Amino acid sequence: MALALAAGDVAGLALARADGAVPPGAVAVGIGLLCVLAGRAGVRSAAGDRRGRGVPLAVTLALAVLVGVLAGLPRGTAALGACVAKLEGNAPAVAAGTVADAVPAREAGPGAGLVRVSIRDARIVSGGAVCRLGALRAFVRPGAAHEAGSAVLARGVWRTADPGRLPRPPEALGWLSGASLETLPAEHGLRGPRGLGRWIIGWRAALLARLDARLAPRHRAIGKALLLADRSTLDPATRDAFVGAGIIHLLAISGLHVGLIGASLAWLIGLRVQGPRRLLWAAALTSGYVVLIGAPPSAVRAALMFWGWALAFRRARPARIGDLAALAATLAILADPLIVTDPGFQLSFAGFTGVVVGGRVRLPRPLSGRRVKALARALAVSCGAFLATAPIAAFHFERIVIASIPASVVAGAVVGLALPALALTLVLPWGLWVLFAGAADAALACLAAIASFFADLPLSWSGPGLGPRTWLAAAGLAALALDRTRVRRGLGIVAVGAGLALASAWPSVRSLLDRGTALVCTLDVGQGDAAVVRTGAGRWLVFDAGPGGAFAAAGTASGRPAMSDAGGRVVVPFLHSMGARTVELFAISHPHLDHFGGAAAVFAELRVRRVFDPGVPEPSAAYLAFLERVEEEGASWHAPRAGDRLRIDDVELEILWPEEEAGTDANEGSLSFRLTVHGFRYVNTGDASEPVERSILARLAPDRPEADLLKLGHHGSRTSTSLEWLRATGPDIALISAGRGNRYGHPHAVTLARLDSARVARVWRTDVDGPLCVESDADGWRIVDPP
Repeated sequence: MALALAAGDVAGLALARADGAVPPGAVAVGIGLLCVLAGRAGVRSAAGDRRGRGVPLAVTLALAVLVGVLAGLPRGTAALGACVAKLEGNAPAVAAGTVADAVPAREAGPGAGLVRVSIRDARIVSGGAVCRLGALRAFVRPGAAHEAGSAVLARGVWRTADPGRLPRPPEALGWLSGASLETLPAEHGLRGPRGLGRWIIGWRAALLARLDARLAPRHRAIGKALLLADRSTLDPATRDAFVGAGIIHLLAISGLHVGLIGASLAWLIGLRVQGPRRLLWAAALTSGYVVLIGAPPSAVRAALMFWGWALAFRRARPARIGDLAALAATLAILADPLIVTDPGFQLSFAGFTGVVVGGRVRLPRPLSGRRVKALARALAVSCGAFLATAPIAAFHFERIVIASIPASVVAGAVVGLALPALALTLVLPWGLWVLFAGAADAALACLAAIASFFADLPLSWSGPGLGPRTWLAAAGLAALALDRTRVRRGLGIVAVGAGLALASAWPSVRSLLDRGTALVCTLDVGQGDAAVVRTGAGRWLVFDAGPGGAFAAAGTASGRPAMSDAGGRVVVPFLHSMGARTVELFAISHPHLDHFGGAAAVFAELRVRRVFDPGVPEPSAAYLAFLERVEEEGASWHAPRAGDRLRIDDVELEILWPEEEAGTDANEGSLSFRLTVHGFRYVNTGDASEPVERSILARLAPDRPEADLLKLGHHGSRTSTSLEWLRATGPDIALISAGRGNRYGHPHAVTLARLDSARVARVWRTDVDGPLCVESDADGWRIVDPP
């Protein structure tokens, strides 16, 4: 029933997004049909017709779908018409509210080195409009005043978020970028959350300060995240380790935390209070804890289930865990229909389902011994949770970590020891807390070591979305695994075979379906560049292939640290998934490994016909190995110069730089070009600096190299992308190709400020937003989801 309610909710939200595409009378007709069906079910049941036994269940599910539609449709319509949805993007905005918390911006948001501040009960003023918002994200520079509970005034630029396929909560529709914070005095009159809300924020800030003072400096950030859901002080290396190990959910207050805390409270209260009342008291205190930490979806789900179990125990009735989870999901959806779009909600209930299924798996008979069975059961539970959540994680975060299976087992046991020690360290008075602080520090150190160990294992996947062949194979295998009879087993085998056959042929089918539509994609290859272009006739062009170490193995470069091969990890899989077998043109901007290092994988896996290279005389063994590989491939090699033009199908390539002979500086000799297809203009200058930009403008004057999409030079470095260049190109989208947490600090704050000054409509960063794909045809161009 909960699934039917969720399906109806999604359908209602889709109807709201359809903007009247479905006639409003359709819902009324559906209600009428359901009423008729329910009436017939009642008549059949009264008459004792056995054939009607299954009808009441069908009617119940249909009514649940209808309730979901009636809940989701108005809420989705309200979200689409919210005041904040009408604010103009990239316009100055001022917001006033109360600071709730702060998180380093590497977790999410538009800027490295910034801090994401959550402002509650915000009032936003932009373009003459005044909007109220329950929560607002503002990205501010480190060091700004962002103490929890303080009233602030934030000034910045309003950025609109991608609207998505379904309506989203108003809080997710935009944020303040490049904001500055001013602390408002009490006499200003802004009090933010009043009563309980403000008291909770202040109390949480006091508890964080106490825990910060009582834990050792090295791991106190993990302790605060583990107990009070505060990740503002986590350093990037620690967070990356937990993400790489697939156990970042342990620092986000999952159902495990709430369950452990609820069980501990029930045991403590049971020392004084006997009977069912102890569970009700424990449920009430657990709910207070969930509210204190901000009520994340997984914690709310666990708290609701705890309440259901306590009430059932109070009434002396059995409570099945699946029913409790369904009740929690139903209440959550009815309270907020938009919650179904939240990845946390999806992961929470999918993970819980996987845990339940894994816990009920029959273990092999040879397993004997209590400890062996306990370990096997823990692994089964972890596998169930992984299989249930992996598709959701791949869809939202483009990441699957197989190491999370063993890591969750080991880390979960450590969390079970760390949480009580942390809680006692926090609540005990005087010097009694010292007795448990040492144990908490030891457990946190052990947890950090576990995360680092499993993060280093090559058991994770990260990159563009899994292709249809993987999902079809997984669906077929799931159908086979769920077979219970011989007939169904045969159908499962057929499903597997059909799925694999269709998946293997899918790239070729897809390339035929995409005829007539050009595609320009900038891939996320970390700290480097890589772009692929598909012509309307289906031929492929590749501009740079990201970093890679295959060519670096030659000569003096062999002593360098191993370099991630973006060509084999990102570029080639993308081309294969799109049905590409031949690359018509492969171009490198200049002979630096972060641009041409991944080319080895491209040459190894696909047939390359032509190569463009600015011909910079780089005295590098790696570059020499690249030229030798081009010769072995039999591809034609060209050194284009400014003014050259090349047309491949509907794609026209105009070379902007270098002029005559390329100099000895590789960056300054970068191959710069403008690509035009169906009126869409894409400009790429590699790593060229401002003097090159001025030379291009002087050569083209009085014409301008106007662009719809401009790739910023040198990964957003301050030495490139001058304000003059931005005004001359006038891009609708500014693209920055940079790696997450790169050691160069790209993109530089000066460059981001220039983008704001030039009023660029949209900034896209591969380290934050992932790959960018633009489709272009006779009807115009548009941003599309990466294939």
